Amino acid sequence: ITQWNATFVFVTNEIGSGLHAESNASRKFVDAQGWFNQHVASQARMVVHMVAGVPNVIKEPPAERRNPLRAPNSQQLNERQVLDTFLSSRGLTMDSKGYFIMKLDHDKGVIRATYHSCIVNDKGEVCDLNGNKLKCSGKSPDPMSTFEGRTAKELTVKIFERWEHAEELVSVGHAAYIGREAQKAEHCLFAGVFYQQD
Repeated sequence: ITQWNATFVFVTNEIGSGLHAESNASRKFVDAQGWFNQHVASQARMVVHMVAGVPNVIKEPPAERRNPLRAPNSQQLNERQVLDTFLSSRGLTMDSKGYFIMKLDHDKGVIRATYHSCIVNDKGEVCDLNGNKLKCSGKSPDPMSTFEGRTAKELTVKIFERWEHAEELVSVGHAAYIGREAQKAEHCLFAGVFYQQD
């Protein structure tokens, strides 16, 4: 049965645990049943013996062969959180060609990223295409492109692998930022919690 990519469940009687069979044919059947159970058990990933409705696990699926990988402890996790907070406050030069705004649509179950074109004026200020200085709050200009994905991977594939303008409009640093934000947004989407773009 190992040739098929399927799950098989065998339910058999352990008749050898009862009274000794009287006839020769019955004894042969008990032996055959026992050999069959042994063969199936040797090939199975899991064997459970039921007694009075209580499962007794005789054989469990094989454990992970690799050694358990070490995970950060609570202090190390706190240190990493402080590090991320510090890095989030660093000064960044905004991409002069455009920027992404990422939001979640929990009702639709997607991550939505919109790309907005921009320009930099003589004062070094980032403005929309009409020359109006962009603000952190308020309504954003209409997007040049809109992307949606059910996962971070689907979203970033649409942006960086299928969008014909990605190479000319998105810098490497900007792409790395979008990847991080998409992963964070996916976590919030799956957990059903609020997402705030960094």
